[in-house]
Amino acid sequence: MKANYLATPDVARLLAPRSIVVIGASDKPGNLGADTVRRLLRFKYPGPVWPVNRSQEPVAGLPAFDSVASLPAVADLAIMAIPAEGLAQAVRDCAVAGTLFGVAYAGGLAESGSPEGIALQKELEKACRETGFTLCGPNCVGYINTAVPVTATFATALHEVETLPAGSISIVSQSGGVATTAMSIILEAGFGIRALVSSGNEVTVTFADYITALARDNGTRVIAAYLEGVPDGPAFAESLAEARRHGKPVVMIKSGATQASARAALAHTGSLVGEDRVFDAVLKEAGVIRVNSIEEMVDVCTFLSSLPPDRMPKGTGIGIITFGGGNGVLAADQADQYGLTTPPLAPETVEKLRPMLVSVASAANPVDLTPSTAFRPEALARLTDAIRVVAADPAIHSLMFIAASLGSKAQEIGDIMIELHRTLTIPVSTCWASPPKGAIARLAQSGIAACVEPARGMRTMGLITAREKAVTRPVRAAENMPKIDWARFVPELTGVITEDRCHALLAAAGLQTAPGKLARSPDEAAAIARDIGMPVVLKGISVSVTHRAAAGLLAINLGSETDVSEAYRKLDAHASASGHKMDGFLVQGMASGGSELLVAAFRDPLFGTMVTVGVGGGMTEMVDDVVTQQAPVSHDGAASMIARLRNVNKLAPHEASANKAAEFIAAFSQIAVAAPWKRFTFEVNPVKWTPDRAVAVDGLLVIEE
Repeated sequence: MKANYLATPDVARLLAPRSIVVIGASDKPGNLGADTVRRLLRFKYPGPVWPVNRSQEPVAGLPAFDSVASLPAVADLAIMAIPAEGLAQAVRDCAVAGTLFGVAYAGGLAESGSPEGIALQKELEKACRETGFTLCGPNCVGYINTAVPVTATFATALHEVETLPAGSISIVSQSGGVATTAMSIILEAGFGIRALVSSGNEVTVTFADYITALARDNGTRVIAAYLEGVPDGPAFAESLAEARRHGKPVVMIKSGATQASARAALAHTGSLVGEDRVFDAVLKEAGVIRVNSIEEMVDVCTFLSSLPPDRMPKGTGIGIITFGGGNGVLAADQADQYGLTTPPLAPETVEKLRPMLVSVASAANPVDLTPSTAFRPEALARLTDAIRVVAADPAIHSLMFIAASLGSKAQEIGDIMIELHRTLTIPVSTCWASPPKGAIARLAQSGIAACVEPARGMRTMGLITAREKAVTRPVRAAENMPKIDWARFVPELTGVITEDRCHALLAAAGLQTAPGKLARSPDEAAAIARDIGMPVVLKGISVSVTHRAAAGLLAINLGSETDVSEAYRKLDAHASASGHKMDGFLVQGMASGGSELLVAAFRDPLFGTMVTVGVGGGMTEMVDDVVTQQAPVSHDGAASMIARLRNVNKLAPHEASANKAAEFIAAFSQIAVAAPWKRFTFEVNPVKWTPDRAVAVDGLLVIEE
């Protein structure tokens, strides 16, 4: 196998065996072992195949053996087509014979949820651990590696395939059915695969291990992935980071539920950042293209496999070429839907383009060629050059070429599409609605992933454009955690930590907070206000009150000592009537001007410390505009988070004003990483920021362990 699995030798040896023993293979009808033997022979596996059954009856014309110990040589790989009850002993028998790699098809183990199944899997895990055995599965359909080729699988999809074309798409899936369905659609589209792995219950080799191995494989161009659950968040995230480092796009369907990621309902963050958003944030950070269906997955994977790595879109501007105005208008609407733009062509582009088109064509974007272009030889001859002119416009980063049926001109239109794909330096999405017979297959033979529905092509281009933008963003910062005497500020192990102590903690870490002090009488409050300077705000401080405005324990814009004293008495009386036990009232200087941000951090049980930035103040939950990322983040990473907020222009009309806010976010993320608690939510809402400062105004810390 021509691969480069440098740091994952176990996966390499698992996927590229030089000899195979199939345990449990017999010529009885429906026997999966015999089917596997026949499939290995049919698809020209180059090494020896040794069936094993107790009766030593030949299988598919091959002599059989009664045990692994009686084989003529040590097998590299054991395919175990036997019930779950026999797997642990089979592993031990293989290890004694020198075989340390295998595939186990059987289900009925931990995935069943039964005590018996769970016990069987624990026994299998123990056998693998004690013998050093590397296993694909159990509860899987096995794997395919077209580079050997080896078909260590019972996938029925191969019954419909005469040949197994090699390609650059590798598939890793926790569902054998999803994997084989995706493979079938890829093959039907005229493309091949590099590898397919059904990871199953992942007793020894995990989903993350396969991603890492394929990221380092020279023959893999793009990784298609189907995921249901992640047992080890850091390992999973690191495998995706490895794919990003090697320039291997990962196209992933994520379904099912991961470990619950509940956060304190007392904080805004709990309602804004749910489990799926955390997972989505991790995927985006790694540049993973997240899709929602097998159709989307195949569309994106086949397009990426046909696209040279240096031909990715460098921006969102797409040029649309059609043979009819309606298709262009519709495609422009779809471009906007998928995060793309249809910028007007530059005047110099229009000047070059117009003489190349028929008189009724439109030299704009979208470019409406009109059907007459296809039937005028001189116009058709100039079409390739005309499209090159559009592609050269500096505002155009990708193209979509939409052809109607045009059956009588299929050869000429196909030639143009092939030439554009071969020579342009920007990506081209090729769409042929109602294509003539054989047209799509011809394009596939030339390595072009064409589609019959322009919306699918636009969706694909939008997804890969977003991915290219994502991989240019800063990666996580190195940990540079401040040294804080946590017990001094937060002696409690659980519960709500009041705002005055949150501010003291932030100040100790070097972050700016609005000046304030806790008062326990009207006179003390007035004196503190006098020292701080008017106007001030008065906030009720109690572990039972986390939303003071809703509880009626907030007074703002107090301009005199008398106002402060009266407000104290009024709020204190209201607290008593409401049954709230107060620690006192925080007298705080009002931070006027600037924009408001939510800055929060929490510790996710799967992926560790996360930091969230969003629209702050009273608008936080109304607009639901947040960006979440793994902590810690750098200054540039924090600035990128702010820039990704949908309402960033409303927040800060001047780009330079984000600098101080980014400094605050980056420093806050380091505090969060250093926090000693297993589960917590630390929220500052709002942070008031201007070009000159970023100041924490409110703070809430909830420790959940």
